[in-house]
Amino acid sequence: MAASTAAGDMTHGNPTKLLVQFAVPMMIGGIFQLMYNMVDTIILGRFVGAGALASIGATSSTTGCFLFLSTGMTGGISIVVSQLIGAGEPERVRKASANALLLTLFFGAAVGLIGFIGAKPLMQLLGTPADIISGSVTYIQITCGLIVVQVAYNAIASVLKAIGDSKTPLYFLILCSFLNIVLDLFFVLALEMAVAGVAWATIISQAIAAVLSFVYMRRKYAILRFQWKEMSLDRKIMRDYLRYGLPMGTTSCLLSVGMLVITSVINSFGSSVVAAYTVGSKVENIAVLLFNQFALSFSVYAGQNFGAGLRDRIYSGIREARRLVIILSIAAAMLMLLFGKYVSMLFVDGSEREILSISIWMIRIEACFYPALGLIWLFNSALRGLGQVNVTIFSSIVELLSKILISVLLSRVLGPIGIWFAAPIGWVLGGIVSATAFYRGRWEKRLPPPKVTDQKEG
Repeated sequence: MAASTAAGDMTHGNPTKLLVQFAVPMMIGGIFQLMYNMVDTIILGRFVGAGALASIGATSSTTGCFLFLSTGMTGGISIVVSQLIGAGEPERVRKASANALLLTLFFGAAVGLIGFIGAKPLMQLLGTPADIISGSVTYIQITCGLIVVQVAYNAIASVLKAIGDSKTPLYFLILCSFLNIVLDLFFVLALEMAVAGVAWATIISQAIAAVLSFVYMRRKYAILRFQWKEMSLDRKIMRDYLRYGLPMGTTSCLLSVGMLVITSVINSFGSSVVAAYTVGSKVENIAVLLFNQFALSFSVYAGQNFGAGLRDRIYSGIREARRLVIILSIAAAMLMLLFGKYVSMLFVDGSEREILSISIWMIRIEACFYPALGLIWLFNSALRGLGQVNVTIFSSIVELLSKILISVLLSRVLGPIGIWFAAPIGWVLGGIVSATAFYRGRWEKRLPPPKVTDQKEG
């Protein structure tokens, strides 16, 4: 099997065109992915109150830790499958898909158990305000306790994206995002379930997305249509998954640990600042959609071309991706500086002036550093696709330590405003590490002999 038999062959053709075609569905998908949590926030903030809004906000670093751990593991799946696609090994691709399902089930169940049991102790450890801790614990126990459904969807989406299909996960995500809205309104307004309602709406929607994606994957792509007898453990594939996925998951958890420390600092300023942080985070998630999925999608391009041994295409691709990420991140920054206040008012009533004022400071400070955020995502994405995941761990450690130190020190001098400088400075320092590692080119020593000779368009 040549790579061209996959849904999207990135070893031939103009890199810019390929990257844009692949990234646009992922960017659109990112919009609908945001709808899960964004709709939760809007409905709770508008129809239940600031207390319910703060309950979810206080969980952001905790739920983020579990989510990042799961996406790190499923990111390992994307690296392995994309490299096998580039190398032209159909039987191994099918076996890798079967083992991805095994990894999903065991990993998701284990992490979910930890999330359910550890929800209350962790919220207490973080000093969550007493008036919102009950809602926070409920939200974590449902969304993290049943995280296996999100791990399953991410794993299937990773396999599909690795073969070049970024559209299919989008279609099912759009469908289930609208379902999430309907369920949110039903559980919160009709059944008055408040925080528990939005949590269950999210889980049910994610479960449907996972099931539909799995059925479609098996019917559409023969290369992914493994037999149940192929579900036996393949030690080499599973070892590769863990070799890439565990460091990526560890990297994400390190960042989340930093956010846990920052969350404890935020909690010390009271529920109004927690609510402001919630609003600011949601607005930032909207803004970075212009460039984050584009940057993160580069791992598939890098993985396929690495598997095919195409060094020059990797370098030409990173040049084009870097240019586009900078342009898009600057555009996002300008939009937030001009309209961040009005976007914030989607999540909280205009009468909540203190919450709005604090959140706007957060949005404006971090917007000025969006290009640094885009570049650290891009270079880490490239390094992961090339199998250099250990470098991204070191980059994340630098970013983590910066966030912790700056958030603690500056908050004592500037109050909540000092906290908002922590993440941006961490992006800059971590990005320097990742970019330096990529251009040093140590990954070239592991590059296999070229399997595709036509590089005229690269």
